[in-house]
Amino acid sequence: MPLRLDTARMVFYRELKDRVKGMTIEEAALEVNHWCHEHVAYRASDSRTSAPLATMRTSLGRCGEESTFTVTAMRAVGIPARQCYTPRWAHCDDNHAWVEVYVNGEWKFMGACEPDPRLNMGWFSVPSTRCMMVHTKAFGKYKGDEEVVKRTSLYSELNLLSHYAPTRRVTVTVVDVDGAPLDGAQVKFKLYNYAEYYTLATMTTDKEGKASLTTGLGDLLIWGTDGDHHTFEKLDVRQDSTMTLVLTHSSVSLTAATSPNLGEELDERGSSSPSKLEGVAEGRGRVFIFEMVPPVAGEPKVVATKEETSANAKRLAYEDSLRNAYIATFHSNSPSPFVRKAEGNWREIERFLAAHPDADEYLATFSDKDLRDITCEVLEAHWTTSETYQPISVSTYQRGILPARISNELVRSYREELACFKGMMAEEICSWVMDSIAVDDNSNYYNCPISPVGVYRLRCADSHSRDIFFVAACRSAGVPAYLDNATNIIYVWNGKTWAVETFHETSHKGCKETYHGTPLQLTYRGKEPAKPVYWPHFTLAKLENGDLRTFDFEDDARMASFPSTLELEPGTYCLSTGNRYPDGAVRSRIEFFEVKAGEKITKEIVILPLGARTSSSANIDPHLELFDGIELWDYADNTGMLYINLGDYSEPSKHLIVELRQLQKEMKQWGGMTFMVGPRKLNMTDWHLVNTDIAYNKGILEQRILEATKSAAVQYPLVALIDKDGHILYHSQGYKIGVIEQILKAARQ
Repeated sequence: MPLRLDTARMVFYRELKDRVKGMTIEEAALEVNHWCHEHVAYRASDSRTSAPLATMRTSLGRCGEESTFTVTAMRAVGIPARQCYTPRWAHCDDNHAWVEVYVNGEWKFMGACEPDPRLNMGWFSVPSTRCMMVHTKAFGKYKGDEEVVKRTSLYSELNLLSHYAPTRRVTVTVVDVDGAPLDGAQVKFKLYNYAEYYTLATMTTDKEGKASLTTGLGDLLIWGTDGDHHTFEKLDVRQDSTMTLVLTHSSVSLTAATSPNLGEELDERGSSSPSKLEGVAEGRGRVFIFEMVPPVAGEPKVVATKEETSANAKRLAYEDSLRNAYIATFHSNSPSPFVRKAEGNWREIERFLAAHPDADEYLATFSDKDLRDITCEVLEAHWTTSETYQPISVSTYQRGILPARISNELVRSYREELACFKGMMAEEICSWVMDSIAVDDNSNYYNCPISPVGVYRLRCADSHSRDIFFVAACRSAGVPAYLDNATNIIYVWNGKTWAVETFHETSHKGCKETYHGTPLQLTYRGKEPAKPVYWPHFTLAKLENGDLRTFDFEDDARMASFPSTLELEPGTYCLSTGNRYPDGAVRSRIEFFEVKAGEKITKEIVILPLGARTSSSANIDPHLELFDGIELWDYADNTGMLYINLGDYSEPSKHLIVELRQLQKEMKQWGGMTFMVGPRKLNMTDWHLVNTDIAYNKGILEQRILEATKSAAVQYPLVALIDKDGHILYHSQGYKIGVIEQILKAARQ
């Protein structure tokens, strides 16, 4: 993700050098994390990573920004630190980043900007025992003893999973149709998450056709490719440590032999035996069904004493007060929504609006995060008006000229320097790019988009930065253009319509292709959910060079209702859907199909129903008194009741509240009451949650829930759906994504 280098180390050093003076390395690491918490707390946001000082200015950041901030602070005072990621959770959707510090010859973890009494603690301590991969990057040639899953001349990617979870070394052998081992083939270890199979690691086979990886004790999809052919199979790492893949499927054709009906082969859990699953031929495509099961949860690595926890809680409350006092200086009551959204950057937005009070339409093209870290000078550099572009319509101007942002890059000035392209047509700019910009997709190891001016000066870029540059050059020349960030397709206005621009690096110099997209219509006829959402329920990917590239239609208007029509390049595509059980297992369906130029195709989003599971026998006395004179059966009535305890309101609870607020309409339709317990520092009444009673004391109900579910200890948030007879219909503890949707599903059933 884009990250701007700044002077944070100098600032942080001045702030921290006296604060950690005389401490041991472990004491200093804990103290630095407390300082980080004074300045930054968790808030979900888009995937672009703000620089440390920008995060400090806003005082809030997602886990990637918190961990970047904390690592920078640690390194500023000489504490070795590294950012660690589980790129995707196995038991629920989403991912997480945290920090490891090197103390007395050992790497120990901590939650970034989330201080605990000791190291090797954090709300993610138990979820991390269910991971299938935890990794970090080490710059240069790594010579340590940790497993290297990717090695380049610039950096190495390390596998840290054994620090957190039980592991097994698995070996995959790739052979051709004659059984001969394939040297140099790629083996991709894929994990189901957010309705796609995300690649955790890519390993290259040796002369014996073998590639190995250390991973967790759960299910993976193993994908093998030589670039022209591919195949894949499910691997249950709990049962098997070896697998052989035979490359048979062409990357550009789906004419492989028909196969058995998987649905008929599935047992009551949706599993099949053996784990090798063939596809079902369906017309022009192939359908595959899997049940993917995550590892079981382990125990926390370190548990603090009650005294340590109490003392730490008091300190956290004080640190919250310091941060909140700073946040109170923001112009949250400004009449301008853009000044309010700018938070700690409000002065820059106010300064720009003072010169351009009519710039609301322009400012609306920026994301909230842009407003929090952009400067007045950059806003000025991109400021244009529609009067300057009379030959084009207002809608074309608004889409292809006005926005400064093109993709996921940090917005910087470029129009003035790229004004040298004025007078050129899109075809001429495309030819110039092909002639002048070398494409290097290996050196940009963090995939941070290079600024358009940087591409122009370097004459070298990764393909994504090259595409951003092309659009920037077109806009600077007065040619409307945009990059569809869901599909990465470039569109240029040809005077009549938006036409697709495609670069062909393998063809003759300056060659490009302009064509109109091929329509794909997506339909949905299911009942659960009422409307499928991109990422939680389904994804669309294109098969390219033997692997899948997933599109990003998150919050895209084209997916707001169904049927939905997309314009795609001709090729082979994969429609993937999934439905999770409460325990984290998922029923997955993937369908491959072809899109041919000039031929409209329709595909249905099919979300498989969950199979029957053993019903819970956990019960609570329905006559348990919740309030004076009000018993559980009376409170639950015929709809049931939802109990939520947010604990200390750390990141997992914040995710839960985001989900709850997003699904308020559905919660109102359900009609049940919610009993919510949270810390006194929260003003939960400001959330305006429907049918919700607020409390700051968990009372006797939580104890009864823990006893009924045989829980020796509690992890927050604690969630339980209870009917009027005292049956616990759904129960969840700790970090999960999609809990509220599962609760609504259980309530309706």
